[in-house]
Amino acid sequence: MAREYGSVRFALPVFRRTDTPPDGSVGAVMRDHTWLALRIQSAARIGIVLVVFTMNMTVFPPREHATIAYVIEWSVVVVYLFLLLAQWDRLTPVVASLGPVVLDLAAITTVLMLTGGFPKDTSKYITLFDDLYFLVPIVAAFQLFPYVTAFAGAASVVAYLGAAIAAEPAPDWVYLISHASFLAMVSLCCVLFSAIQRSRVSTIADLVRQRSELLGQVISLEEDERRKISEVLHDGALQSVLAAKLDAEEISEARPGEDVREALVRLEATLEDAARQLRFSVTELHPDQVELAGLERALRSLFEEGAARGGFELDMEFRIAGPTPVDELIFRAAGEFLSNVVKHAEAGRVRVGVDVTDRTARLEVVDDGKGIAPGQLAAKAAAGHIGVSSQRVRAEGMGGRFTLENVQPRGTAAAIELPLRPGHPDRSPDPEPGPGPGPGG
Repeated sequence: MAREYGSVRFALPVFRRTDTPPDGSVGAVMRDHTWLALRIQSAARIGIVLVVFTMNMTVFPPREHATIAYVIEWSVVVVYLFLLLAQWDRLTPVVASLGPVVLDLAAITTVLMLTGGFPKDTSKYITLFDDLYFLVPIVAAFQLFPYVTAFAGAASVVAYLGAAIAAEPAPDWVYLISHASFLAMVSLCCVLFSAIQRSRVSTIADLVRQRSELLGQVISLEEDERRKISEVLHDGALQSVLAAKLDAEEISEARPGEDVREALVRLEATLEDAARQLRFSVTELHPDQVELAGLERALRSLFEEGAARGGFELDMEFRIAGPTPVDELIFRAAGEFLSNVVKHAEAGRVRVGVDVTDRTARLEVVDDGKGIAPGQLAAKAAAGHIGVSSQRVRAEGMGGRFTLENVQPRGTAAAIELPLRPGHPDRSPDPEPGPGPGPGG
């Protein structure tokens, strides 16, 4: 059970990340990891001090100031026991990493100098305390701060040399230099290990951020898909059904003997128009005919029905050798381009071109309508219509290109160009969810 005193909390140590996920930022992940590493380091340091104390009592008793050395050892145990159980909200990751390093070096150097630096019976070997310098950069490498590990290693070498120089009698300098060189090499390995770990965590953080961005795009595309379905049904078939309802009411309210043939003709025509619009909408939203009939026939059918709805003339040119992995993406883009031409362009003629080579597949739709007003795309994006931006992201994500621009003397040109994988298969994988935009979408 945790107890809280101001900004400090005390609880039983947990040697794993907290159950409550962080706020999603890299800084929050680093703080969480810092406290996890600090708990592990504190537990390891407590164990090391207990082992050293036991060794001092049995194998390497201090030559001088034994009581002071034991007091320092147990004081270090108390400090790290406190760090094991406590957590400060205001303690930064760098301070949490650097503070224990300074404490380690101060304790080791002080004890080494107070005890004379040599065992009781020989002057050929330094006591067990000098080997603790190797643990300082190793334990510091638990944290994801290479410069802190570098500081720990460099400070350990300097402190070791300083303590040995100040020791009486003078140590064996050959042994001293060899020991210091080996300590420097171990420190360098720890720095490289810490740098690799930090690079790995940064890479994972980037992948998590990209996953979040992609998830947001998928959600936006799904919302745009729902909005599109609603608009298609409301602006198309629903209006025809409402008109048919009025004709049906007129027929039902007719007096006996009244001629209702004209109303029946209107009703039949309205229902046929509603059925045609529903077929067009289903085809546009679920391009199964790409698989059944091929890209060219599917596009011809799509644009011919669109021309009938929009009242414009068509010029179509296709250079397609066979199926490609991006056929359905091209068809979806064509549906979006056409939908925006019908709704917004007020065009009299539309030119459609599809060119598939060994390397790329390109779709271009050019109309002679009213074009795109300045700021129109930004306004639509702000209102939640992400068609253009999502189409651009999709094309550029595949290494392709997307362009949308006004043409002279009037009209709009929309184009998408997607790369083909070398040796592309006969059929493509499932397309990405959500529609792509067209002119003005």
